[in-house]
Amino acid sequence: MDFVENIREIHIGRMIREKLTEKSISITEFADLIHRARPTVYGIFGQKSIDTELLIAISKALDFDFIRKAYYGEESSPDIYVAIKTNEKLDLPEEFIRLVKSKR
Repeated sequence: MDFVENIREIHIGRMIREKLTEKSISITEFADLIHRARPTVYGIFGQKSIDTELLIAISKALDFDFIRKAYYGEESSPDIYVAIKTNEKLDLPEEFIRLVKSKR
């Protein structure tokens, strides 16, 4: 199956907001964790898509792999970080893999 066909319709801002609620993290605490102002955080919640570097920072801050959740769904996804560390071949764009490697 083609990678593009597997991409689900997502609203990343909503997913981030749900994870904050689940983890009982305040907006102020989250803003501090990602080094952004509170108004910026509220803006993130309204975004359907997001910059990859910011998404990686948010994933680290919340200890949750939003990339895996967004593109593969929680249950059926490969472990992207393990695959990258072991050079396992995934159907991901090389630029994406390079960016993730640079953030580790």
